[in-house]
Amino acid sequence: MKTYKFEINGDKYKAKILEYKGDSILVKVNGVEYKVDVETEIEKPIPKLVRSRTTTPDISVSGSKPLSASARAGELVAPIPGLIHTILVKEGDIVKSGKPVIILEAMKMESEILANNDGKIIKILVKEGESVQERQLLMEIGE
Repeated sequence: MKTYKFEINGDKYKAKILEYKGDSILVKVNGVEYKVDVETEIEKPIPKLVRSRTTTPDISVSGSKPLSASARAGELVAPIPGLIHTILVKEGDIVKSGKPVIILEAMKMESEILANNDGKIIKILVKEGESVQERQLLMEIGE
């Protein structure tokens, strides 16, 4: 079979593989035969990212433009997963469409979530510091 030359701590060795069967190898090092048991490390499969094929939100994220997404008129949802950094309004406040109502932190960036219509804040469904998922309902805005 194959012959190898090693130098370990200044000492030279000549190793020849005589036989290779399954998990053991018969090797001759400087004229002395050794049986070496080989442990093979089992490779774990690399996990794959699996995403459901849902409809994508109608948002565009470019530069520092604010984000906006809605499920239905009056429902404000998270356009991306993240952390609620700041809630800029409280229940009962009157808001105009396009006004920032929540600051969402995602991937170390803060993004403004805008009101999707004019109206009164009926219900805020999240708290500052809370993690939210993409398309999760954040608040309801009524007429």
